[in-house]
Amino acid sequence: MESVGGSFRVARVFGIDIEINLSWLLILVFITWTLADGVFPDQYDGWSTWAYWVVGAISAVLLFVTVLIHELAHALVAKRRGLPVPKITLFIFGGVSHLGRQPRTAGEEFAVAAAGPATSFVIAGVCAGVAVALLNGNEKVQAVFAYLASINVLLGVFNLIPGFPLDGGRVLRSIAWNRTHSFRRATRLAAGVGELIAYALMVGGLFFLLGGFVWNGVWFLFIGWFLLGAAKAESQQLQLDTILGRLRARNVMHDAFVTVPPGISVQEVVDDYMVANGERAVVVANDGSVAGILTVSDVQRVPREQWPQTPAQRVMTPREKVVTVGSETPALDVLHLLGERRLNQLPVLEGGRMVGLITRRELLDRVQLAERLAPEKDAGDETPPTPPPAEPHGQDGRDGA
Repeated sequence: MESVGGSFRVARVFGIDIEINLSWLLILVFITWTLADGVFPDQYDGWSTWAYWVVGAISAVLLFVTVLIHELAHALVAKRRGLPVPKITLFIFGGVSHLGRQPRTAGEEFAVAAAGPATSFVIAGVCAGVAVALLNGNEKVQAVFAYLASINVLLGVFNLIPGFPLDGGRVLRSIAWNRTHSFRRATRLAAGVGELIAYALMVGGLFFLLGGFVWNGVWFLFIGWFLLGAAKAESQQLQLDTILGRLRARNVMHDAFVTVPPGISVQEVVDDYMVANGERAVVVANDGSVAGILTVSDVQRVPREQWPQTPAQRVMTPREKVVTVGSETPALDVLHLLGERRLNQLPVLEGGRMVGLITRRELLDRVQLAERLAPEKDAGDETPPTPPPAEPHGQDGRDGA
C-alpha cells in the first residue's frame, strides 16, 4: 500500500491504479454506523447487535465495490476509445476516474459519461434478482443484496442529474457540444447548470434543517457545496486550458533573473533586491555557474540579527534540491506544479543550463490579463484545447519558496 498525497494506492486493475483517499475511511465508518444503528434494525427484527454491525460493515464495503465497478466502466470505455486513465480514486463522495485528457469528440464524451450510470442500473438489477431469489433464504444475505439494489438505483439516478461534475453533466455537455460544435460553450452550459443544481441542493438542505431533519440537511448542504466547488473548478480549468494550453515554459519565463555571488550577506540580498526591487528569489551563482537559489522562505529561517553575518551560500537551497522544469514543459504543468508543491518560483533549464525563471505571481498575472483581453466569441473551439506533450520535470528535492 503506497501513500500518494492523502490517498493510498491499494491495487492495479486493467493497468489502472486504484487509490483510496483518507476521507473514504470516514464515510465507510459513517455508512456502517447508519446501516447498523438505523436502517437494518428498522427493516429486520430479531438480529443480535453483533449481526447488525457485521451486515452493516459488509454492505458498506460492497457499496464501494459497486462504486468502483461504476468507475471502472467509465475507465474501460475511455481506454477503449484511446483516452489514458492513470487512476481511480475512492473518496468521501464515491469515486472519480482521472482521465489523462479531455475526450476529443462529443461521441467520446457521451459514451464515457453514460457508461457509469448504465453500469449502476445493471448492478441494481442483478442485486435485486439475487435479493428476490433469497426471500425465503438467509435473511442477512438477502438484506445485503436488497440494500445494494436500492442504493445503486439511487447512485445511477443521482449521477444522471445534468450538472457538473456528475455523469449527467457530462452527458449534457456532450449533447450541447454536438449541437453547438463548441466545446467551450458546452462546458460553460454544463458547469452553469451544475452550479444551479448545487445551489438548489443547499437551499433544500436549509429547509431540512429548519424542519428538524438535521442529518439530511447537513448532507444536502455538504453535497451541494462539493458540487458547487467542482462546477466552478471545471469552468476555471477550461479558462486555464484556453489561455495556457498551447504555451510552454519558455513562453512564460523571464530571462532577466537576478544573480548574486555566494558570499553576499543575507542582509544585502534583502535590502538591495527583495525589499528594493520586490524580488522573491535570487539565483546564487559563482563565475556563471548556478550554485542554488535563495528565496524569501530561506531568508525567513535565519534570525534577523544574523542576516548581516550570514552569507547567501549558507542558507540557500542548493541547486540539486531545487525543483526545476525544462524549457519545453507545458505552461499548464508549470502552473499545477507551482500549486501542488506550494512554490513561488521555478527555474527553467535548457540543456542543463538555467535560462529563465517563472514566478507564480507573474504567471497568474498573465492569466488574469489574458482573461480580460479574451474575445467573447468562441472561435475554432470544436475540440478541447490540447496541451503539448509534457516534458518530465527536472526536479530533485524541494524549493524552499
